[in-house]
Amino acid sequence: MQEIRFKLKEGALRSGAAEVPVDVSPLTPDKLFGKSESEVKTTKLWWGNRQEEVQRLFEVSISGEASKAEEVRVVFEGDLRKVKRIGYEMSAGEILAEGSVGMHCGARMSGGSITVRGDADCWAGCEMHGGTLVIEGNAGDNLCACYRGETTGMTGGKVIVNGNAGECVGQYMAGGEIKIGGNADILAGLDMKGGKIVIEGDAVMVGANMTGGEIVVKGKVIDMMPTFKFIEEVTVDGERFKKYMGDFALGEKKAKGTLLVKS
Repeated sequence: MQEIRFKLKEGALRSGAAEVPVDVSPLTPDKLFGKSESEVKTTKLWWGNRQEEVQRLFEVSISGEASKAEEVRVVFEGDLRKVKRIGYEMSAGEILAEGSVGMHCGARMSGGSITVRGDADCWAGCEMHGGTLVIEGNAGDNLCACYRGETTGMTGGKVIVNGNAGECVGQYMAGGEIKIGGNADILAGLDMKGGKIVIEGDAVMVGANMTGGEIVVKGKVIDMMPTFKFIEEVTVDGERFKKYMGDFALGEKKAKGTLLVKS
């Protein structure tokens, strides 16, 4: 197992009075596999509107060896709130972020695992295809959704959020699984067409324009969509739920989504 550790230098992201985000999408296990320490340190990152070498912003340490990308573990340390695209498009290996992170964490990833020991800003898991993303704190808006202009969000993989999530969780979701340990803000499952979302807490106006997939809410549904039709009461894993189908605002033929609300 090889571990590549990036410790953000204190004050490294400040430019004048502003703190400028840095894009670390090149620093994934699959992209770093096989590189020497010198090559890792001189990898170029976008910092605002210019490129900088990794060693300008991070202290780098490498230990162990790897025979394949799956054996590479990347660790980010420091105040990571302005560090964005952690694990962007990664396909293998492991990433650990030891603190809250910036936007697009795990976006478009297809394999491997990411653990965030804090909160994740908006667009985490966006258009995710596979792998596992664990956020130990809260998630921002558009978790596992799709970028503007696209029509398909998450298609595979698993996302676990121990805290709360912002608005539009799983917008245009077509596959995979999302589990939220707390509450979800407005419009979880908007335009959802596949996959599964489990919300342990409360949710607001879930499943609007839903045509497929399943949403499970174990708390309260605030402002229930009036275009969902009650079907029956069911028992799932020993718990009683009210089962609804929808969204009938799109017509009976398209209303194939399932919403389970705890009785």
